Amino acid sequence: MLKNLFLKHTLLLLFLLSATACTTTDEPESLAQNESVAQKQQQNENVEKLRSGKDVTVQTSQGNISVSPNVVAITDAQDKQGNGEGPFYYDPWEDFNRAIFSFNNYSYEYVLSPAAQGYRYIVPAAARDKIGNAFDNIREPLNLLNNLAAGQFKEAGANLGRFAINSTLGLFGLFDPAKHWFDIDAQRQTLGDTLQHYDVGAGPYLVLPILGPGDSRSAFSLLTESFIHPIDQLVDSPDSYYIRSFDGFDDYSDQAETYDALYQQAEDPYIYFRNQYIQGKRRDEYFQYKQVDDNE
Repeated sequence: MLKNLFLKHTLLLLFLLSATACTTTDEPESLAQNESVAQKQQQNENVEKLRSGKDVTVQTSQGNISVSPNVVAITDAQDKQGNGEGPFYYDPWEDFNRAIFSFNNYSYEYVLSPAAQGYRYIVPAAARDKIGNAFDNIREPLNLLNNLAAGQFKEAGANLGRFAINSTLGLFGLFDPAKHWFDIDAQRQTLGDTLQHYDVGAGPYLVLPILGPGDSRSAFSLLTESFIHPIDQLVDSPDSYYIRSFDGFDDYSDQAETYDALYQQAEDPYIYFRNQYIQGKRRDEYFQYKQVDDNE
């Protein structure tokens, strides 16, 4: 009797241990499946939000980033009066732009993004920040010339002050005492911004190889500035090209993960990034015109 009772309890104990082991073994797999399903559901929800023009929050290792997917109809990009006439975009070269966009995405996915991931792994964020500061400081003379050409003398004075302070106290621009000690904000100005100041239109939307979304005005700005960039005055080619390419790569490394996430969630990535670019241009031009009207 006792022997049978002991045998029953032993068998029951072994059954419970076996069931527990199976449950423990399956739990990680079950959790992984649930997480995968949840991620797909979240991605589908984000796609629907993008389609309907709603903001989307994208999770990256650098934190959550909120973006707006569609062009905001503030005012037409070339319409100073803001009457809303004209198309929301000007993309007569769409076939060509899509081909360049596909080439760029292939380059990002298989070359630049893996390189950026390794760069972020090797170089700490604090060091990357200082590298970015140094390149921004090298550009200050170019900002100065563009602000002078636009008649923006206050901003040009800020460029001169920042370059003098950060090149000396800031150890060749690695640090930004002009901002932190003297409260002199950065006043970046490109040739494209100066042309915009004189009401030169942006022209057709244009996707630039590697550089990404742009327009004919920004392309002209980049080409012209490449001949007078301070780095070209300090370093002979081809070394100057390598340095400036590294500057662009350093900027891209901080955006690579965000780009990848947005590309995956957009129904039509080409239209999404085109709209993001045009929206930013419209917003900048709208507030520029509004500021001019307020000053008048």
